[in-house]
Amino acid sequence: MALRNCANCGKLFSAPNPSMKFCLECERKDQEQFDQVKEYLKEHATATVIEITKETGVERKRLYEWVRSGRLDVAGIEDLGLRCEGCGMAITSGRFCLECAARLQQDAKRLLGGQKPQSRPREEGKAGFHVANNIIRRRRGD
Repeated sequence: MALRNCANCGKLFSAPNPSMKFCLECERKDQEQFDQVKEYLKEHATATVIEITKETGVERKRLYEWVRSGRLDVAGIEDLGLRCEGCGMAITSGRFCLECAARLQQDAKRLLGGQKPQSRPREEGKAGFHVANNIIRRRRGD
C-alpha cells in the first residue's frame, strides 16, 4: 500500500492499489455521482452536457473524466464538447479520434521498428530464464 493525496480533497490516504486516485470517502461520493448521472441518462438519453450538469449537480470536468476513461458511454449525447487531442475534431469518447489514434499507432510501430520495445533476439543455446545464472556469476565474481 502506498500513501498518496486524494485528487479531490487532498487528504492523505493509504491506497490499496496504485490506480486509486481518491480517498474512500471521495471514492464513495464519486460513485454516487456516477450512479446519479447514469440514472439521469437512462431517463433522458438525449440530454446535453449542460442539462446533465444542471440536473445532477455533477461538474462538467468530472463528466469528461468519466468519458475519457471509458467509464461513461455517451454515444447519444449531442454537443459533448470533447475534442481530439491530436487534431481538435469533436469526439464522443477517449482522447483521440480514430484517424489520430491510427496515425499514432503507425508512428509507434515505425519508431519501434515493428518490434516490441523490450524484445531482444535470443542467443543460441541459452534458455529464456537466465536470472539465476547471472546471480551465481555475480556471487563468484565472474
